[in-house]
Amino acid sequence: MNPVLLHLYPAGFRRAFGDEIAESYREATEGAGRRARLREAADIAAHAVRLRLGLGSAHPGGRLFAAVAPFALAATATYAAFNLIGSVGDWYVMRAAGTPDRVSAFMTLMNGCYLLTLIGAVVALAGRHLPGVLCAVAGAAGSSVTFFYPIWRMPPDLRWELVGFLLAPVLVAALPLACPPDLRPARRVRGAAGMVAVVVWAVLLVGAVVVIDPLGIGLLFPWRFGVPMAAALFLAGRRAFAGIRTTAQLACAAAPFIVTMYFSGWVRDEEILALLGALAATATVLRLRRGSGSDTVNPA
Repeated sequence: MNPVLLHLYPAGFRRAFGDEIAESYREATEGAGRRARLREAADIAAHAVRLRLGLGSAHPGGRLFAAVAPFALAATATYAAFNLIGSVGDWYVMRAAGTPDRVSAFMTLMNGCYLLTLIGAVVALAGRHLPGVLCAVAGAAGSSVTFFYPIWRMPPDLRWELVGFLLAPVLVAALPLACPPDLRPARRVRGAAGMVAVVVWAVLLVGAVVVIDPLGIGLLFPWRFGVPMAAALFLAGRRAFAGIRTTAQLACAAAPFIVTMYFSGWVRDEEILALLGALAATATVLRLRRGSGSDTVNPA
């Protein structure tokens, strides 16, 4: 075992458990190929970094990220579906108006990135956490990178103002990576057929909204954001809500939705303030229900 891996751990933990970690690594990689050794080394490095950052399952930070992770995934899926619905609707209008193919190619690339993000978030919510999250992050990063081209041609003051709109969705999509592996939700959908069915359900939901209102004539934000958000929270399930036990966790779980709503470009500042006010009121009600003096919310 490379000694550099052990030195990634805090000194006290290394002295207490260093020999045990080295022995476990030796047993796991004995007779294994290069890929298995790299995977074990990556797991050890990730565990060490989590301990350094206080994000292990025994730390408050790790438990906080575990509670927030499903809501960050739901917000990522909602944001991707919202943009995919709007992008497909715009593409429909442009094709009907005879817009040049150059724009259609750009829209196709954007749609592909949004679709990748949506599929990744749905797969992660269904139980394949790490592959789904990595897929969602790749899609969110791809859509942001694609947007850099038209933004870079804008005036510098406006250009840097819009960079935040591109980075925020990527950060929200990457947030579930901080969830400790042993606190990730149990797999809710088993088998490849079940996973495909969930993905098809998500894609068909997006298609249904586009078919019903392709031009966005209806109430754009409540319709195109609210329907995917309700579907994503339904996929997250009761267990995600049961994991919210403190007002801090409640605030952090709501934060990804507030961020994605704001950076969707369809929510005004006063509406964000109203959302924050509703969140504060909910936190106050939860505090009044404590009864024992702790900051724990009874999930029942």
